[in-house]
Amino acid sequence: MDETLGEADGVWMVDGAERPKQGEPAVGGARPWCGHVGKVDKGQAGVCAASASRQGSPWLDRRLSLPDAWCDAAHRERWTKGGIPEATCCTTKPALALERLQAAGGAGTRRVRWVACDEACGRDTAFLDGVAAVPRWSCAEVPHETPRWLQRPATAVPAWSGRGRRPRQARLVPGEAAPQRVAQLAAALPPEAWQPFLIKEGSTGPRVAACALQRGGAGRAGLPGPDVWLVLRRGVGEHPERKVSLSNAPAHTPVAVRVRVAGRRWPIETAFEERKGGWGLDHDEVRSWLGWQHHMTLCLLAHHFLVRARMRVKKGRRP
Repeated sequence: MDETLGEADGVWMVDGAERPKQGEPAVGGARPWCGHVGKVDKGQAGVCAASASRQGSPWLDRRLSLPDAWCDAAHRERWTKGGIPEATCCTTKPALALERLQAAGGAGTRRVRWVACDEACGRDTAFLDGVAAVPRWSCAEVPHETPRWLQRPATAVPAWSGRGRRPRQARLVPGEAAPQRVAQLAAALPPEAWQPFLIKEGSTGPRVAACALQRGGAGRAGLPGPDVWLVLRRGVGEHPERKVSLSNAPAHTPVAVRVRVAGRRWPIETAFEERKGGWGLDHDEVRSWLGWQHHMTLCLLAHHFLVRARMRVKKGRRP
């Protein structure tokens, strides 16, 4: 995949893979949000990773998530019946996504410079700090209530009063400003701060959005964290869609590059739709751990084959 579709500044994308599953309990079965049906439903949840480059956007990896409820003693019989390996851990989807990114970075099998994700991972500060430690540049969608400082406030460890334990945790110095929600910062921007950018070439023509950027400090447990870029994007029309992303890219990164990466999550969503309707991502009857991995791996390989075929036809080669 790296040989045919990779590039040095590629984008590694991660998204949830939820599928409804009724009837006999399947491995990891719970009640997650299922985007396929647009509601919370009985089914399985997992994590899928893909990459986006100018050559194409193939799927790279997949992992099935086990909810905490499956780690109690009452589910051990289901572990044996479903063939779950004993060393498997129950963990969150952001933790699974970071684990796969670290594995790909350690193996050196895929050239990527950026990591893009949705709010599920963007609100997880442990995931964002883990991406920076790999190291990779991230551009993560975050909720509109995410706290952020425009100016880094002063912090200090409070003086010891002489009784009890000595304070060790730094706190905001009295009088320093509290963080603001990113929605408040976006509303306070003047009209000239917004610039039009081409986000992507859609099926109905080019998609243009107004974007604005700010530099400031991210929040970490009520304290200022690393300096990041706030990338704000709003569509055009009567009811424009609004997106907010945080990026740890260096300060000298060109504006057009940051805007491009902030809009690079659409290939993984497009690939989900292709896999569901084109070659049966949801059309399986598997219930076991191995069956899920097997089916997802075949879908992954089929997607890579079709992306390569599409690339060859687009270049005018013989189909």
